Amino acid sequence: MPSLTAGESTALETTERIASCFSLVGTIFIFVTFVSSPNFRRPINRLVFYASWGNTLCNIGTLMSESPIRAGANSHLCQFQGFLIQMFVPADALWNLAMAINVYLTLFKKYNAQQLKALEWKYHLMAYGGPFVIAFVFIFVETKERGKIYGPAVLWCWLAADWEFLRIAVCYGPAWVCIITSFAIYIMAGREIFQKRHQLRAFANPSDEHNYAFKTVDYQVTRDCESHPLENITNAHIRPSNRKGSSLSDISHGSYPKYNVKISAAPRPSSPHLASTEHKQQKRNRPGMEANRAAFGYTKVASLFFVSLLVTWVPSSINRVYSLIYPDSISVPYAYAAGIVLSLMGFWNSVIYIATSRAACRTLFLNLFGKFGGNGACRSSVDGDGPLMATADESRPLEGTAG
Repeated sequence: MPSLTAGESTALETTERIASCFSLVGTIFIFVTFVSSPNFRRPINRLVFYASWGNTLCNIGTLMSESPIRAGANSHLCQFQGFLIQMFVPADALWNLAMAINVYLTLFKKYNAQQLKALEWKYHLMAYGGPFVIAFVFIFVETKERGKIYGPAVLWCWLAADWEFLRIAVCYGPAWVCIITSFAIYIMAGREIFQKRHQLRAFANPSDEHNYAFKTVDYQVTRDCESHPLENITNAHIRPSNRKGSSLSDISHGSYPKYNVKISAAPRPSSPHLASTEHKQQKRNRPGMEANRAAFGYTKVASLFFVSLLVTWVPSSINRVYSLIYPDSISVPYAYAAGIVLSLMGFWNSVIYIATSRAACRTLFLNLFGKFGGNGACRSSVDGDGPLMATADESRPLEGTAG
């Protein structure tokens, strides 16, 4: 098997460990804030929280770097590192697929937060259960021709070079199936959201100029009659009155009534039946509009997760393809890129977690500064994008949320 020089190996090992430390700091932030503050317990953050457990255990393996390789392929340390890498690297792609599935169910099947939460145990089985069975079985597989499945793999102990076909079959292949499936779902969701953008904007901005409110008013017309003499009126053509005995001379010496019309408008009392109908219509439309708005916010977050997945898997996949084409050589740049991006999986998730919890982070820091500065705790509303983005407990509002 080709190997790196001593200097290249040392530099790669240092880089992997520094990147792993960034990921561990990020995942620790996720754990502490999610557990300690209800403002962070959005359903979308809950999936990131679950994925972060796998990121943490994976980073324990990447933090070991090449030490297990030096310990030997048959060492317990090498086998343990290989198990961690094989189980938790594919799990990250599977959690991304779980997010994409939630987007599909929310947008097209109108699932609410409770229904999505009921699916989480299935996501755990998919993301952790399947990889665990495969990774655990590999510990005990050994043949005379190839030896143990877990062994040196340049960056760390993983699937040995003699078992390289398994890297495609149980890691890169499933990961790219998840990536392509997620991408297809996001394309469908984007088209659907684009078509419903007016409805989403109307729901998000109730005061928008296009959200018309109609009122029916009654007009009351009153008449004030005032008599003025017709002495100064000349050349007047007046139709004779229908009254008997009336004459032009009578009218000319009489008075002609002048009309002063006043128009006033008052709101019409609302009809109980009409108000009830409108209320029922709004109530009937609200679940769909909430689901659409939730899916819009959910798609934004899941898309960020998808981008981080591409950043993670594209460089490592290029390195894997290179090793298949040129099995007797190592591309140092590709190896470095793969080592860095795989070690930073937890870091990318923490960046997404913070980006989607900006209001909660702002509240947290204001509270911390107020506490240490002696100004007391500050409270701030947590903005959301629908029930999937704004609720910590589906049965009640978040603490610190306006409403």
